[in-house]
Amino acid sequence: MTSSSRDLPAIELAVTLDWRGRAAVLGVAGEIDLLSAPEFEDVVAAVLADGPETLVVDLRSVTFFCSAGLQVLASAHRKMTEHALRVVSDSPVTSGPLKTTGLDTWISVHPTVDEALT
Repeated sequence: MTSSSRDLPAIELAVTLDWRGRAAVLGVAGEIDLLSAPEFEDVVAAVLADGPETLVVDLRSVTFFCSAGLQVLASAHRKMTEHALRVVSDSPVTSGPLKTTGLDTWISVHPTVDEALT
């Protein structure tokens, strides 16, 4: 596992990026709300610009997740091939909105990064 040397545009959120082969693993921490969602969108766009085959978004350290965050994931899903976007969540804070909206039928949700990568 190697960390990316690319600077990601994040101020409100704490983000990390690790590459595992052609898979980008984006770790996000903090609150994804109306103020930070544009930043989340910029970070996801920056990662997608590098052309990963798979994008794993680890939301286990997210403490609040609103519909604006769901929109960012839905947009990323539309830009990638089927099943290429995967979310890691072990909390109802993030998995609840995905299930409630039905987005989890398009984007797979996993309890760990390793499981999301298999």
